[in-house]
Parts: sequence; structure tokens; C-alpha cells
Amino acid sequence: MSMLEPLESERNSPRQDRARQTVETFFEATAQLLERADDGVVTTNHVAERAGFSIGTLYRYFSGKPSLFKAMALHEMERQERDILAALEATDARSVAEIVRLVVRPTLRPFEGRPAVRRALLKAAVKIPGLVQCYEQMVTRITSALVETVVAKAEDCGRRPSPDAEFIMLRGAIGAIRSDVLFGGGRAGTPGFEDALVEMVSAAFRR
Repeated sequence: MSMLEPLESERNSPRQDRARQTVETFFEATAQLLERADDGVVTTNHVAERAGFSIGTLYRYFSGKPSLFKAMALHEMERQERDILAALEATDARSVAEIVRLVVRPTLRPFEGRPAVRRALLKAAVKIPGLVQCYEQMVTRITSALVETVVAKAEDCGRRPSPDAEFIMLRGAIGAIRSDVLFGGGRAGTPGFEDALVEMVSAAFRR
């Protein structure tokens, strides 16, 4: 199931290439505005103007700003999951840390490294019906794929994590990233923070 389906049931489905390009133009316009202003200041009128379309065109695809934000978040989640799962399947890495880093590094850098966009959508997520549930399902799928890949390929894997450890390991890392992004810690872009997260997740595979 595509993560865009909740959007498509709400407004016109962007099935044709031109329609998809229009939706992506709205996403990019929104991202540019969020990089310059708080999400409370950005309106659908601003987005339509920035994208070069009428407000009527925007409302063909989104019922309002929450719908637009939800679509942006789902689009990024779908892309991130696809890329991570493909990297796990293709990797020749043979150590726990190398494989874990394939998941941690993309998780640190969504939305092409635009922290203001990420911050705005994280703030909005708790108010958008269904979005947190979609994210939770994505994390569960990625965690399962990570565990299977490490167990199958990592020569230094000492154990398969317990169900409780499997539930906690990525969610713990994501919680640390979320806190840093929301409260401006500035750690998420540093190698040391990435290494600490990789170490924390990798510990679940050691005896």
C-alpha cells in the first residue's frame, strides 16, 4: 500500500506525471517557505503563490494546510523506507555497526537536510490524524528488516534481539533525534551523534 493513499482518497489522485509534478512543486514551495518562517505563518495562499499556481489548483490536491503537511510527511516517509530497505537488501557489509549505520544515517537526514522543514512537520504530526500511526508502522517494518539483515549478514552478531529490545532500539534513536530537532540541540548533523546512535542500536545485537 502506498503511503500516498490517504491523500488520494481525500482529493484528486496524482496519478499522471503532470499531476505528480504539480504536487511535488507544492511540496518544494512549502519546504522553501518553512525554511524561512514558522509553520504557523505559512498559509496555503503563500504556498500557491510560491509554487506559481492558483489557490484553486492547490485545493484540487489538498483540503488545507494539515492535508498538505500530511502528504509531505508521507511522501518523505515512503521515500526513506524504500531507500533504507533497498540499502539493507543490497549491502555487502559484514559488521553490525556498518549495517546499523545504513538505517541511522538516512534517519538523521530527511527532507534533504532541511531541519526547519523537519521541525515544522514534527510539530504538526501530533495534530494530523493517522500520521503518527503511519510512522509507527514504518518504523516497525524497518526494524524488522534491520534485524533480519544483521542476523543474516553480520559476522559479529552475537544474538538476535529480544522482542522488547527490537521494539526499543530504533525508537530510542528516533526519540533522541526528535528531541534534538525540536529543541535545537544541533547534534543531528554531527558525526559524533551519528556514531553514538549507531553504538546504541548495535548494542542490542551483542551478548
